[in-house]
Amino acid sequence: MSLFLKWKQKKQEKEVERVLEESISKRKDYWNTIGHVDGDVLTHLLNPMFFGGPAWPSGRQTFIRVQKTETVILASDGLSDPFQSPEEKSRKQGKGLEFYIECDDESLRGPLSDIQDHWAFDLLYQMSQNAAAHPNMLELFMKHDILSHDILSIEFTDLDVPSHFVNENGEIGVLLGVQSPSVSASLSLPYQSIKLISMKLLTPNELEYVREQGAQGRRQLAETFQLSKSYHITLTKRESLI
Repeated sequence: MSLFLKWKQKKQEKEVERVLEESISKRKDYWNTIGHVDGDVLTHLLNPMFFGGPAWPSGRQTFIRVQKTETVILASDGLSDPFQSPEEKSRKQGKGLEFYIECDDESLRGPLSDIQDHWAFDLLYQMSQNAAAHPNMLELFMKHDILSHDILSIEFTDLDVPSHFVNENGEIGVLLGVQSPSVSASLSLPYQSIKLISMKLLTPNELEYVREQGAQGRRQLAETFQLSKSYHITLTKRESLI
């Protein structure tokens, strides 16, 4: 490799490192305007990507906790890191999004080391891994007009969420992108603006309604949540709205 190419590569690596540090800082600073952010993050002792798991943009697979007065937010923190290979995917904030779930479960205020055993973290983790594995999940959202305030849904199985959110077949529905009155839908980072996408658990009746009505059902259900003032928040003991 020529001296020029080595210099160019070193410059690119420094640029990615600068953007990575600034991205981490900007996300934390934003969440600190919403509530109290822990000094430490939730992460793995051994990165799952080394054992066949999906790779995150910078290799960091971390999550943060934001404690508000009445609720707690768990959010992914790394899906919008810059890619490690700038020559391939230059000036992009990774996947261009981060996911979060806001919940009223007081057990989420316990020791940070216990949070990884909580169902809300498991749900967020599975969603984040799906996004990391998808070649372009942001494009998928754009295709379905989520950036125009449309709503998407996803289903999971084998997650230990509260039983009244699980149907008779063990399926769990989640509504993605319900607007929050307190959390912005986007956040400006060094390379580009990213999307902050909420996750809300659905009851079995609500999930069936979404399956039957499709996009219109998702929008109507999101509007119903807005009118009920529950918005994007997963209230662990709420009644079904369908």
